[in-house]
This record gives sequence, C-alpha cells and structure tokens, in this order.
Amino acid sequence: MPPVYHPPRPPGAKAVQEGVRKAVAEVKLTGGLETSAVRPTDHGPASYFVCLRQRGGPSDRHPAYSVFFDDDAYKGIQSSVILDACEAQPWVPFN
Repeated sequence: MPPVYHPPRPPGAKAVQEGVRKAVAEVKLTGGLETSAVRPTDHGPASYFVCLRQRGGPSDRHPAYSVFFDDDAYKGIQSSVILDACEAQPWVPFN
C-alpha cells in the first residue's frame, strides 16, 4: 500500500523561534526583530511562513523576509515578495 498523505501542519511556537533564529543567522540580521503570525502559503519552499524584519518599520534599510516551515521543520528564508503581503501584517517583537 502506498503511504497515506498527511498535509503539512503549521509549526509550533518553539519551532518558529528556532527557525527564525536560523534564518537570522543566514541573512546576518542584527538588532531588534519583528515577526508576523504564521500563515499558509501556496508558493515558496514550504506550506507555512512567517514574515521577519528588523525592528524599525518598513523601509529600504529594513526589508522583509519570509521564513518557511513544513510542520516544525525550518525550510529556508528568502526576501519577501508582494504576494506574501508582509508589509500589511501586524508585527510583534521577536524574543
């Protein structure tokens, strides 16, 4: 019998923290950070993502990134695209 497909689920809070820390190290962000809530996506390298930026609001100096997850597994980071709608999301400080 072929294996039963189980769609990816959103990452837990601990997985988001760990994944964002990995992403921050990859793109070498420093200072205060902000994230958005976990949201599903139909593009990118995974099924869920959070938006990430340096604290200080939108500008050319603080671009937004998308951090991707499948279940609790970090799948990568990339510059946010218009389709991610990161700039329209409520931001919360990342601890």
